[in-house]
This record gives sequence, C-alpha cells and structure tokens, in this order.
Amino acid sequence: MSNNDKKWYKLDNAGKIFPPTATRGDSKVFRFACELYEDVDKEILQAALDKTIEEYPLFLSTLQKGLFWYYLETTSIKPKVREEDIALCDKMDDDLLFRVSYYKKRINLEVHHALTDGTGALSFLKTLVTNYLSSKYSIKENFVIDDSSIYEKEADSFEKYYKKSTKLKLPKDEKAYTLKGRKHLEDRLQVIEGIVSTRDVLTLAKSHNTTVTIYLTSILIQSVGSTMSRKEKRKPVVVTIPVNLRKYFKSNTARNFFSTITVSYKFKDDNDKIEDIIDAVSLQFKSKLTKENLDKQMNELAVLENVFFIRLVPVFIKDIVLKYFHIKSRGEQTIALSNIGIVDMPKELQQYIKLFDVFTSTDCTQLCMCSYLDNMTLSFASHFVDTEIQKNFFTELSKQNIDVVINTNILEDSEYEEVL
Repeated sequence: MSNNDKKWYKLDNAGKIFPPTATRGDSKVFRFACELYEDVDKEILQAALDKTIEEYPLFLSTLQKGLFWYYLETTSIKPKVREEDIALCDKMDDDLLFRVSYYKKRINLEVHHALTDGTGALSFLKTLVTNYLSSKYSIKENFVIDDSSIYEKEADSFEKYYKKSTKLKLPKDEKAYTLKGRKHLEDRLQVIEGIVSTRDVLTLAKSHNTTVTIYLTSILIQSVGSTMSRKEKRKPVVVTIPVNLRKYFKSNTARNFFSTITVSYKFKDDNDKIEDIIDAVSLQFKSKLTKENLDKQMNELAVLENVFFIRLVPVFIKDIVLKYFHIKSRGEQTIALSNIGIVDMPKELQQYIKLFDVFTSTDCTQLCMCSYLDNMTLSFASHFVDTEIQKNFFTELSKQNIDVVINTNILEDSEYEEVL
C-alpha cells in the first residue's frame, strides 16, 4: 500500500484517553472469546478472518502519534491467526490493534480500546465465528450479522452528536474507597470466570423486582463491603459502569461510542441488607441512564478536543494532562462492571456454540458479563492476589441456589508485589 492509498482517522473522543494511559499492568486491551463444542481448525479460522476483515477495513489500522493528537492510519499488514501463546490481554506487539488466537475449543479476539469498544469488537467476533462455522460445516446460508455499510462502521458518532454550545464542566466526585493489596509479579492479569444459568439469574433478579444489571451491581457492592473495615466504610463504594450510547443515539459505528456512569453506596453499618443496596442503585440508574443526561455528559467531555487553543497544544503535553485526570478518576472509583448483554447468533449455528466470554485489562478490578442462550459468563479481571471479593460474589449467588462453574488462569499466590 502506497502512502497515497493510505487513509487516516482521528481517534474518537473516547479513544483518545487510551494510548497515553496504557501501562504495563493495564494495556487497554480487552478480550472476547467464543467457546465451541469442537476444537478449532486453524486454517479454516484464518480463511474466516481473511473474509471478515473485508467487512471491517477500519481494523487494518495502526496507531500513530502526531504533533497534536494520536490517529489511526490504514496499513497493508495482514492479520495472522495464532495459537494462544502469550499472556491474557498483553500489549499489542505488532502494528495492528487487534489479534485473533485460538486455544482448543476457544476463538479469542483481543482488541486495543483505541480502535473500538465492546459493541464493535463483538460485532467483529460474531462475523468471524459465523464465517468460520459456515465454512467448517458447509452451511450455505448467507448470514448477515451486521448490515451496516463500511461508511457507517467507520463513522465517528461522538463528532456527529457533539453540540458546540456545550460548556466545559469537569465532574467533582466524592473520594471513593479504593482497592489495595499485593499484586502479581509483572502485573500479570488473573481472570476468574463464573458460568451460571441466564434463566436462573433473571428469575433471581425478578424476585427482587429489579434488572439483572442492577441486581449484580448490588451483589458486587455487597461483596466489596464484606471486605471493608468499619473505618473504611466511611468512604462510599463506587462502581463505574460503561454505557453503550448506540442504545440512546442512532449509530452503527464499529468505533468507540460509549460513556460511563458511576453508582455509589455508603454502608450505614454492618447490617446493610441487599434490598437497601438495590434501592439505592436503582435510583441512580434511573436518574443517570437517560438520553438527556448521557447527551450532556458526552458533550461535556467532547469540549476538550473542540476548544481551539487546546487543539493547538502538543500531544506530549496532552498526554501529561490526560494521565493526570486518569489517575485522579481512579481515586473516585472502587471497582467496575461492564454488561455486554445478550449475544445473539443465527439459529442454524447455535448447536456449535457453547458460550461467549469477555474481560479486560485493568489497573483496578473489573467484572465483565455477557450471556449466550442459557450460559451467562461473569468474568473478574484483576492484578490483585487477593480474591476475597470474587469469592464473596460467587458465594452469594450460590446461596441463592445459583449453580456456578468456576474457571481461572492459575497464578501462584507466592509471586506478588506489595502495592501501597
């Protein structure tokens, strides 16, 4: 590909934060996986990847650092399928911002967050799996996973919905209880995956007159609270929750188009009931998950890149500022929860697929969840050696007669660093 053939895209508003804040422990890479009922065939998967990338040319991009901003530039590099041989969510070693690997029955897609968000990555993986299964089992049906055009996939929806009249307003949140403790050597990521029945969890949430997301957020807060001392409970537990803006604003982009909300709970004593937490979380979801509030929040953050004198500030200075605000925001967060929701696949392919899974690199602790048919995966990612919160979370589900199957990448507890 000659220089004249190359295209470039400025990073979307959400994507700008990821390149300067990536660290050894938080590569800003996240993973989706699809577990099949049979072992993966590498050659068929490679052919499926070659076909899939034609629908997502944006994924053939490299990250470049300009004078004022980072940007994406198209490349002729062809992605190669590899058997999994590196650490989970490791940094991207080559120029591409995604990689496809496999291990036994699992197809893995890892993506740098500067390129896309969970919705965009899941669309890519669903198309990849569809192409793979159609080829392997000679299924002639012409499935359409994403009927949006390449133009729509490459659109910057933040720019589309930005309102120039919005004024800059930085949030002032209360200092949150933050997690501390021993970390695994080299900040290696430990993942604990729980597989539960979608139907059973939905029934449990309905018994509390609430949604699955609100119920599990409340259980997560309760699980954190069980590890806190009375003194620590003077600070609130704050959960950061990504929100897919496509549900509120019309968009088919395969790039980042998400915002975040926070919900908090301050424990009153040692006898806080789960109903108290659910009520508090429900009120915050109701007030914050509105189109008006998300529109206002989205535009307040977008002001930074649209103020003329800020646009002229060199990127190395912007990096310093963004790192500062990123570190500051971590002091206003305890833990994170991301619900990708229901993963749908064509009925003709369902018999070949067991489940989907998702988790992300993090400098905190994060729970990611998604469901496929009756298999819901609840995956905790963390660098901390201590797993008391995860144990509390799954124990509470078990107490509510939810059967939980646990999988984890085993890390030795003796290999850790002290984090003050």
